[in-house]
Amino acid sequence: MRCLLGLLLLVLAASAHAETPSLPWQKWDPALFDRAAREDKYILLHMAAVWCHWCHVMERTTYRDAAIQQRIADRFIPVRVDQDSDPALSYRYENWGWPATIMLDKDGNEIFKRRGYIPPELFAKLLAAVIEDPSALPTYDVGSSVDANAVALSAERRARTEDLLLKSYDKTNGGFGDTHRFIHGDTLEWALERSRTLQRNADPATWREVSARTLAGARRLIDPVWGGMFQYSDRLDWSGPHYEKLLNIQRDALRAYVLAWQIGHDPADLAAARDIGRWLMDFMRAPTGAFYTSQDADAGSLPGDAFYALGDRERRAGRQPPIDRNAYARENGWAIASLATLYDVTGDQALIDAAVRAFDWVIANRRAPNGGFGHGRASDDDTHLGDTLAVGEAALALYRSTAQRRFLALAIEIGDVIVRDHRDASGGFMVRRPEPGAKGVLARPVKQVDENVATVRLLNLLARQAARPAFSEAARHGMRYLVALAEDDLIVPGALLADRELSREPAHVTVVGAKDDPAARTLYEAARTYPTRYLRIEWLDRREGPLPAADIEYPEMPEAAAFACANGACSTPVFSADEVHRIAARVDDR
Repeated sequence: MRCLLGLLLLVLAASAHAETPSLPWQKWDPALFDRAAREDKYILLHMAAVWCHWCHVMERTTYRDAAIQQRIADRFIPVRVDQDSDPALSYRYENWGWPATIMLDKDGNEIFKRRGYIPPELFAKLLAAVIEDPSALPTYDVGSSVDANAVALSAERRARTEDLLLKSYDKTNGGFGDTHRFIHGDTLEWALERSRTLQRNADPATWREVSARTLAGARRLIDPVWGGMFQYSDRLDWSGPHYEKLLNIQRDALRAYVLAWQIGHDPADLAAARDIGRWLMDFMRAPTGAFYTSQDADAGSLPGDAFYALGDRERRAGRQPPIDRNAYARENGWAIASLATLYDVTGDQALIDAAVRAFDWVIANRRAPNGGFGHGRASDDDTHLGDTLAVGEAALALYRSTAQRRFLALAIEIGDVIVRDHRDASGGFMVRRPEPGAKGVLARPVKQVDENVATVRLLNLLARQAARPAFSEAARHGMRYLVALAEDDLIVPGALLADRELSREPAHVTVVGAKDDPAARTLYEAARTYPTRYLRIEWLDRREGPLPAADIEYPEMPEAAAFACANGACSTPVFSADEVHRIAARVDDR
């Protein structure tokens, strides 16, 4: 009843402001600070999202209030940014949630930050307070003190991070923390990796329970009709979904369910992964082959809980939740890598065909002249670490899936671009370099934690796959930043993954045989399902020349064979698919 009353009040508020025109929102442009100086105004930055319900509510109510509009017109330049369209700004304020309200002065100093919906009465008071006392907020940069000698987590720090994770685990419902329930890819991957019985000095039963209960609960967030996973649950038992479907959620969930199936072979995990892939394939593909960005929660005036309770026919008969049809390089990279991962365990040709087609579209339409990838256009001034990184991860995933060397070659090129354009001398990797003349907070580079984890892992695996020592050095550079974050007591599960991978060689499986030999293909199909992302996998068809790293000399074989190598030693060859995982596990020193 309380929720219905709240919804009624919001509807009445929206109706009351329906006659007031929208604010004259400006586009984000650093030149706005010069204008603010000339006009003696502040900048009001409204960070929103296409899929964000409360962003829409705030725009229909607070920003349609005539008195608020007048106060804004007098002293502010209103700027609206779709956070999906601008990663540099999005990552700077992602911890504030959407909508995010930020007020800045003419020198780029932050005066005020607030997350979430702000009703008109409160917003009017906040505007008045800022005008009366525009003092900048203090800042704190975590991870700012990077130790050049600290390239690995200490044993104590690893144990403390794991302990904090387990203490935050909900033993009743699965998941972590005491508020929302959602899948975070690095956290689940760490739990799943720790659940593997071949690991040394681990308690696999504990981590098996953590991952299994969490993934079982998260299945409640999968749309049973169209597939795809909703953004999160605001109830601890996973029963309160927020119905937006975002590409990063699908990536993390699909990756986790595939890895869980590879380890435990629970059919429910594979079914969940297929349901997520089904939504990507059925709803998120553009006619060009590219992938869209997200799907909103609500279908017009019909809220998500009512719409998603309908069956397929009823959903299609009326208005549907709108899809953000922007095709960003980052989101396409996520979709491509996800479908390749699902293909690895299903062999569904449609999945890999869609992934390759989207990859070729990204190369043709989003690669900037500098070699990086533009978020929404193929332009140097739109390149961001997240976009270039996601395409690099997609290229390496496609190499694992297909053994086509063009994908590895592109991944290596992308690694070079990341090191050249995004390495921050003070530690870690930045989203992009600040614009020339940037002021205040905008003059400081943004470093997004998950992207730094992924960059370290990508560069390290590329170094092993292609024998590139420069990538190893860059990965250690990024690891120093992650160590600094951990020392600031941030719980960064991905740092545990990156730390362990940097400390050892990946499992290394090579299939020797012609690529048109069915026996060799069967061996390769088995190899790519080995249950870890940290895998060096190769297919040596001598007609293509030596392998990229060429650090091991394989004998001529009378028939297709598979070898597993690590730490300077190789297994004896095996000739059947059911032997491939056995030899890989023997060299996979955990």
